[in-house]
Amino acid sequence: KATTTTPTVPAAATTPRPSPKPSPKPTPKPTKKPSPAPTPLPTKKPSPGPTPSPTKKPTPSPTPKPQVQPTPKPSPPPTPAPQAVKWYPRQNSGGRECVQGSDYDPSWPSKGWTYPTETDCCKAWSLQCGAKEVKWYPTESNGKQMCVEGSGYPWSFATSGFLFTTEQQCCESIGWLDCSPPQEKWYPTIIAGGEKACIFGIPESIQFDSQAECCSEFPLACPTSTTTTTTTTTTRPAVVTPPCEPKEGKGCHWWPEVDLTTWKIVCVYSSDWPSEAVGNLHDDHDSCYCQFNAC
Repeated sequence: KATTTTPTVPAAATTPRPSPKPSPKPTPKPTKKPSPAPTPLPTKKPSPGPTPSPTKKPTPSPTPKPQVQPTPKPSPPPTPAPQAVKWYPRQNSGGRECVQGSDYDPSWPSKGWTYPTETDCCKAWSLQCGAKEVKWYPTESNGKQMCVEGSGYPWSFATSGFLFTTEQQCCESIGWLDCSPPQEKWYPTIIAGGEKACIFGIPESIQFDSQAECCSEFPLACPTSTTTTTTTTTTRPAVVTPPCEPKEGKGCHWWPEVDLTTWKIVCVYSSDWPSEAVGNLHDDHDSCYCQFNAC
């Protein structure tokens, strides 16, 4: 007899305990764009070290340009030896003449244009030579133009009309010269006996319009003593004119000079008077003496 078997129902499974934390949020939706390419492989060599720290002090200023002094100018050539004094022709405003000196062109000796004597020079150039007459002629001295008497003029003056018999003729003929006689004024000087005084005449240098002005500036020349004095007249001994020859273009004249030993004014006859004495030249001794002394 068949046996009927009843199927066995499996026992129900046991429910596990719940997890202590809730499940994570649901997975986010996928991105619309694909992920970037993977990172490239690292470089084989490491990167260089970091840039060094900057220097603490600034770079020094550039080296200045060297201050080199310029090379000094070369020394001048040595002074040539002075030339020999010779006679030679010279051109001036009035023409050509033969003169003596050493300021001729250095090339002239080799050309035969210098000569040992005035005669040789004059013959070579057909010029006038020889002694000159004493005449009045225009010249310049110490920057002042004047008419002087003598023979120091160039030969060209003899043919150009610049020689005259008198000073007045010279002054009248040369329009640019002022030969008016000097004006008399009061001036201090030393009189006979070595005394100082203010006198009226042709001033030597300092001059005044009145005696009072002269005495005010030079009181020793105007003593105020009221002592009565007796005036005596002394006959001056006759003066013999000494021999004299014109030289350096100057004629012979009487002219005043201060004797440095006695400090008296004496009258000298010669041709070496200074240019300052042009206004005090005299033809005789008395006119010179009486200009500075009581006569």
